[in-house]
Amino acid sequence: MNAHLKHGILQAEIEQVNGRSIISSLRQRMPLRASSPLYFGDNNALLFYIMNPAAGLLQGDQHSILVRVKHDAQAVVFGQGATKVFRSPQGVLSRVLTTLKVEQGARLEYMPEVVIPFAESCLFSRTNLHISSKASALFWEIVAPGRVARQELFEYNLLDQQTNIFLDQKLIFSDRFTLEPPMVPTFLKTWNRKLGMMHGYTHMGTFWALDPNLEKVMLELVRRNTEDDNGFLEHLTKRYNILIAGTAICKQAYCFRAMGHSAETIQEAFKEIWRMLRFQLYNEPEWPWRKF
Repeated sequence: MNAHLKHGILQAEIEQVNGRSIISSLRQRMPLRASSPLYFGDNNALLFYIMNPAAGLLQGDQHSILVRVKHDAQAVVFGQGATKVFRSPQGVLSRVLTTLKVEQGARLEYMPEVVIPFAESCLFSRTNLHISSKASALFWEIVAPGRVARQELFEYNLLDQQTNIFLDQKLIFSDRFTLEPPMVPTFLKTWNRKLGMMHGYTHMGTFWALDPNLEKVMLELVRRNTEDDNGFLEHLTKRYNILIAGTAICKQAYCFRAMGHSAETIQEAFKEIWRMLRFQLYNEPEWPWRKF
């Protein structure tokens, strides 16, 4: 007998009431749940975790996440644990559909944990960010090649991820990564070789930053006093043994792409970018970061 398919739903609206951000509307269906809201010091932003008590996504399962941060509200959203995608013997897709909406004057920081596609799994993932040009958002996505401890590298059947960013309802960025390892000829499976598809790395991540004042901050970030100076990104490369680069999408949107040998090294590098941007853009320290 086949297990019942699960369609987890989490829809949260964050609103500012009396100067403090609260979850004003929440719809959730197992296995997705939102934690109780947390506050840090005198900060008016709220933090909550997206939790999933189930083991992971089976074939045919779907997670639908909607986070809407309304006018002038502030929210920080963490993932509780890794998103595990189990094998799909019949090739049925597991789906993760994420919609983030950030209205005028609002701010969203969205930091999910790593996605781990198991051997023979099939993952279809779509993330859509709708943001006002007078709002701010920082978010990342990190993907593992499989269960590394089992030497399970790129043994999934399909990974199809796409992120779309809409600024004032206009599409300014669309990024799609699709890989079907079983369809790749053996001589092209150069995951762990230099100049191969992953340039010798196994994990990848992308960090997006959007803010009306981002251009000035990014100029400071990449500035060097001399040609021989190491910039901020070069320091991250050496400190965490990763490959990282960034590009401007427009004046108020920037994208960092990283490849590394573990999810932890990419996450630590992204946390440094996050800390720097929080301080430069908001004049605020980082949120306390818990690990399990």
